[in-house]
Amino acid sequence: MRYLILSLCCAGVVAGCQSHKTVEENTTTLTATLPPVDTTKEPGLLDQYHVGGFTVGGWVNQKLGQFYAPIKPQNEQAAVVYLYRPDTRWNRQEIAAANLFINGHRIPSLLHNHYYWVELPAGTYRLSVSRPLAGMHFQKPKYLDFTVDASQTYFIKYDEENKISRSEHTGPFMITPDKVAHQEIAFTRLKSSSYNFVAQDASGKVRSKPQELKPLKYDEKSEVLLVKPFKLWNPLTW
Repeated sequence: MRYLILSLCCAGVVAGCQSHKTVEENTTTLTATLPPVDTTKEPGLLDQYHVGGFTVGGWVNQKLGQFYAPIKPQNEQAAVVYLYRPDTRWNRQEIAAANLFINGHRIPSLLHNHYYWVELPAGTYRLSVSRPLAGMHFQKPKYLDFTVDASQTYFIKYDEENKISRSEHTGPFMITPDKVAHQEIAFTRLKSSSYNFVAQDASGKVRSKPQELKPLKYDEKSEVLLVKPFKLWNPLTW
């Protein structure tokens, strides 16, 4: 009888530990402030025809920002996705920038030589692009469905010029390998806010809107400027 009681107590302790572990795991599961999207279906009519904002391109917007620097996410379990667009002559001549959306939520447009990041819970998301005409969207959006794991880093390149090894519906989006991405993104600048779409804040409270992560004010003095030294002309060298 003594051994039976002891066995029952041990079983209760083990069950309690497992239950506590399950509750602990459930409380640490992150959720997103983004609306859900069915990635088994293509974008619908509302994604194609709607009124949206308007962003001027690099031909008008000459804003500068700090060069790329890796960041630490607000939540250790969040995935960090860097979005970037290299500097090219084509990108510099753009008058109106295309609008970007993640799960239907608008995020900053990518200008030339520009990068920013989004923080996401583990899961699958849809990144789409549509170029408006005076705020009116009517193009069938190009989109990229991608999956992220907790505490991982990803790079997505926006490139309208090189269409090699990309499917028709992904358009200018390309998931870039880390080695290539580090070489390309190193020359880009942080010209806009980044966004944290993890619903849980540092205190554990759940928010309904994403957290805007504004960039630091650009300081020209922080950069090394190579200036040709002034020298008097020596007539004997003529």
